[in-house]
Amino acid sequence: MYDLLVKLCLGVIVLLFSTQVFIQIAKKMSHIVKISPLIIGATFVAIGTSLPELVVSMTAVLQKDTGLAMGNIIGSNIVNIFLVLPVAIFTGKLRIGTNKTQRNALIMVGITLIFIFIQFLKPVPIASGLFLIILALLVTVLEFEQGVFGRNHEDSLRFNKKNHNRITILAVIIAVLSIVGIIMGGILVVSSIESISRITGYSTTILGLSLTAVATSLPELLTTVIAQEEHQEKMTIGNIIGSNIYNLLLVGGLTMIFTTGLVIASINWIWLIISTVGFAYILRRYKGIFIPKRLGAVLILLFIVYLFTLGIK
Repeated sequence: MYDLLVKLCLGVIVLLFSTQVFIQIAKKMSHIVKISPLIIGATFVAIGTSLPELVVSMTAVLQKDTGLAMGNIIGSNIVNIFLVLPVAIFTGKLRIGTNKTQRNALIMVGITLIFIFIQFLKPVPIASGLFLIILALLVTVLEFEQGVFGRNHEDSLRFNKKNHNRITILAVIIAVLSIVGIIMGGILVVSSIESISRITGYSTTILGLSLTAVATSLPELLTTVIAQEEHQEKMTIGNIIGSNIYNLLLVGGLTMIFTTGLVIASINWIWLIISTVGFAYILRRYKGIFIPKRLGAVLILLFIVYLFTLGIK
């Protein structure tokens, strides 16, 4: 058991350190390419912080553990809203944007409903997976188009100064190495959690919806803490929205291609809808203002209730 805990801690440390390096590179890119931190967070950073989910789900699928794969995808999206978001609220003043944030929130809700509809429709897995991946590419293009538009309009003051920085080969190498670190850390964490499943007797589906989801959401959590400390609230919101989108489209799409079916209890689909729609409502309700601390406490309470319901058969 001692060796298992050491392995788990090592995986978490590698995961968090690699993510911290990655997010620093991402923020520099935001200023170099003159794209809003919201868009950088919703694309480049979101894909990077979704790599642990990708590693977990693909590893689980190859081991024919569909429950762990899908549980990790759904659970991570729920954790991002019920745990990562309140951490952002508590660690700083989280002000909600007024334009791109609202549009991205609607995209996130729409994608979530499409993903759920596909699961209940039970179509050909490969075709559905390819459809989701194509949507991921379209969303990425749309996000960057928003970023370019914002650069010339609402974000023009942010980038009105000349920037002589360039994307260097060293920065690219460091970014690639950080991604490798995220993957390695994710593998270590997953391997440890699988051992916990064998020791405790809990199903991998339940652990995927809870412990694994929290572990693979650590990059988002660290990104949130760092972004809030540096007053990058747009990066925080963008990362949560983008991570949830890419978890469903990219990770979910690849998972469906390599599996024959995805089975998750209906109560967990309900939690996914509640968290996603609730998040969109929060972004709409507090448009242009700060989210109150008390809302963070409500989200933490909902997270506890969610964990409790996982034990209900």
